[in-house]
Amino acid sequence: MNRWMKAGAAALALCMMAGLSGCGGEKQAASKAASAPAKKELKVACVATYPPFVYKDKEGKIVGFDVDITGAVAKELGAQVVYESMPFNEMVPALQASKADIAVAAVDMTQDRADKVDFSNIYYSKENVSILARKEDNEIRGPEDLKGKKVAVEKGTVYVETAKQYGAEVKEYDYHDQLIKAVEDNEADALILDKPVARFYLAHGASEKLKPAGIISGSGGFVMMVSKKDEGLREKVNEALDKLMKNGEYDKIYDKWFADENFSKEPDVKS
Repeated sequence: MNRWMKAGAAALALCMMAGLSGCGGEKQAASKAASAPAKKELKVACVATYPPFVYKDKEGKIVGFDVDITGAVAKELGAQVVYESMPFNEMVPALQASKADIAVAAVDMTQDRADKVDFSNIYYSKENVSILARKEDNEIRGPEDLKGKKVAVEKGTVYVETAKQYGAEVKEYDYHDQLIKAVEDNEADALILDKPVARFYLAHGASEKLKPAGIISGSGGFVMMVSKKDEGLREKVNEALDKLMKNGEYDKIYDKWFADENFSKEPDVKS
């Protein structure tokens, strides 16, 4: 992703949020944000197997782009972050049950999720989606070749429907490292992952058995899911994100995780 895509994230967020979240007027939002008490602890649900966004390094520490962004937001809120990793399809229920305040893991906005949780503004404009297949596979070269193939995807993500739309036999898994293993072990013919995630895995060992096998055009961007029960939290999160984008902190975090010269230097995944 280049700079103009990052700069356009906030503008894109406003358009998409209006359609999905049913936001109130600016005065109402400002009033909620002002009245919300400062949080001392921010409980964050995540999927810690989604590098470079959220994952555990070799020491077991949860790291990644989403982690650094969430940490920076929490700092603006004067809060400490407590992470809990869980399967993707358990994050929305965790927010609804007040077991988490925020959820991050390269989350797309969908209408089904909007009915249950709030969304922050977009903080990462989405790139193309990658298809990976085994190196010896010469049949899959693009999404049109997925018809009739076994395709591994993560449960609860938009890629379940994406794979179905291309006529694939969908195999769902809880975590992304399981997708990699499924294709390597011939349980699946291919997998679908966000491009930066696929790029990370290929740069950290997966390229020994897997290869890029086409792309699917992406759109929109990633957001934080926020509990609807925590009145004013979404507005505070959005204010913090806006400040990070204006003061240059966002660019520093982005370059740390996505600049070409830094990609291969990122911490490896815990084995």
